[in-house]
Amino acid sequence: MQKRITPRSLGLWLGQMPVGSHNDITDVPGVMVGNISLIKGGGPLVPSGGGPVRTGVTAIIPRMENLYRQPCCAGIDVINGYGKSLGVPFIQEMGILNSPILLTNTLSVNDVANGVITYLLRQNPEIGNDARTPNIVVFECDDSYLNDIRGRHVKPWDAMFAIQHATNGPIEQGNVGAGVGMSCFQMKGGIGSSSRLVSQRGHTYVVGMLVLANFGLLRDFLLSGVPVGQYLTIREAEYTPGSLILVGITDAPLSRWQLKQLARRSVLGIARTGSISMTGSGDFSLMVSTYSGELNDYLSDWDLDDFFRAVVEASAESIWNALFLAQSMDGRDGHIRYALPIEQTLKIIRNWHGGQGPA
Repeated sequence: MQKRITPRSLGLWLGQMPVGSHNDITDVPGVMVGNISLIKGGGPLVPSGGGPVRTGVTAIIPRMENLYRQPCCAGIDVINGYGKSLGVPFIQEMGILNSPILLTNTLSVNDVANGVITYLLRQNPEIGNDARTPNIVVFECDDSYLNDIRGRHVKPWDAMFAIQHATNGPIEQGNVGAGVGMSCFQMKGGIGSSSRLVSQRGHTYVVGMLVLANFGLLRDFLLSGVPVGQYLTIREAEYTPGSLILVGITDAPLSRWQLKQLARRSVLGIARTGSISMTGSGDFSLMVSTYSGELNDYLSDWDLDDFFRAVVEASAESIWNALFLAQSMDGRDGHIRYALPIEQTLKIIRNWHGGQGPA
């Protein structure tokens, strides 16, 4: 199997801001990510849950403390509301996150939520007795092109395992966790992540993004400002509507309103990769701050521009990383999503910038 490498390691231009030590979301202190990947069987689809199975769960834990008892500020932007995620209205209304963030496939949202509820009830015996219930947050993308999605192979215990096995970085990317069966620009997509460092008022803060990339047409794919997708000769599999989930975490002292502003800017990073947020694509961006200090220490709105830039750059690079690090994968009924051809991509970019055209 060919070793996959990141676009940054190849010297491509991905922005101007410095990155963290792992260049992923776990560069934010305390953040952990866990994946459960489910890959089983092959060949024709077997109805009633017989597979093939190409799916999974990804859990994102913003900080080590008990989130139910010590919630984080959060802001969310619904870029395209064609999605079936859980927990969005509460964050929009209250601006807080009090549970782990889980990613999975569309028809497994409720099973994953069941697992998260069980985890939180065990962790917090006061829930439902002397305290209010938590807001369960589960985001989804449709992996049915490769996966037996009707089989609902993700179970509640898979969500619990993903949470319990979450670790700090560097994290796995590509065909892992919820990204196992995902497609991006009609190629193999999946999980991607990136980070940026922001210096503000004598402090250095981290902005980390993680994406579940499952969207787009090949002809729209952009990289380093080059319309690469128009010139790739990769075998173009059929388009199926998908979705895009972006989760961002920072240790900066930002309010829920400021986090919503950051979440809204992520669409500019998505656009750098060529997305037009097509009909049928549920596109959501969640931003979380792990800061737990005094309210009067929050940054001013006039301090946000570098954070906007960080979100834009890290969102785009997360998507590119998902493409570069994903491996080709076969799925049900002979469906195949081919990995981005890296050498061909580099040749197109070099020729474009060298003024020789895409040949």
